[in-house]
Amino acid sequence: MPVLRVNNYVDAYRLRAQAEDVHDLAARPDKPFVTELVNRQILDAIQPSSEDFLVDIGCGDASLVRMAGARALKCVGIAGSVEEKLRLESEFPGVSILAGQAQSLPLESRSATKIVCNGMMHYLPSEDDVKAALREMARIAIPGATIWIGEVPEINEYVHYGMYRGNSMLGYLWHLLGHNGLRAFLGMIRRWIKAVFGKERIVLNSAGMFYASPDRMRTLAKSCGLVPKAHLRSKEIDSEGKISDSKLRYDYVFTV
Repeated sequence: MPVLRVNNYVDAYRLRAQAEDVHDLAARPDKPFVTELVNRQILDAIQPSSEDFLVDIGCGDASLVRMAGARALKCVGIAGSVEEKLRLESEFPGVSILAGQAQSLPLESRSATKIVCNGMMHYLPSEDDVKAALREMARIAIPGATIWIGEVPEINEYVHYGMYRGNSMLGYLWHLLGHNGLRAFLGMIRRWIKAVFGKERIVLNSAGMFYASPDRMRTLAKSCGLVPKAHLRSKEIDSEGKISDSKLRYDYVFTV
């Protein structure tokens, strides 16, 4: 289909599974150096050892799992669909991947010592889903486990950046004309024409975004059985390699 519509996080996972390159499953497929930096920061923060069992929820292209595995850690990635799981296992033999959702993890209770959920929480469609995911993390964590939940927006980034949310192509064009000007409007019309002939693909996204202030996020986590340990601004890196604090996102460390 020339125009693809994403209405919820399940549709988003299905769309991701269609990516031509398995590395496009990552949150930043065009910036692998950023993904590597973030993964190293996470591992440095949670300090896993060879005795740990690490679970990466929403594992993307499995880069964190692969990096942790290189340190002789027992680890597993949770992919959002069976299609993603099969693609990752085919591309990276020996990497352990399970298919499942954050709200219902396919793991035994009190089995994980390190849990990572980075850049995924905001895709969940409602606060109830977020609570379900937090309760699942608490369920699979052994007492004293370390849980990293990263890149949680404190405000609605779609509104902040003036991004179109909807499933109407005409609505998208009108939005571009009003927010981005005539050049962007005409450019999208050209893309639409190419899409009609199968030479382009346009994705329209009407899915919501979870966001929470640090106080709200800590309150939600405590209500679900997690104990807050720390929170800090997420780190960003530009094309020149300069690292700075995110203006909109936070990372959190919890335990049970």
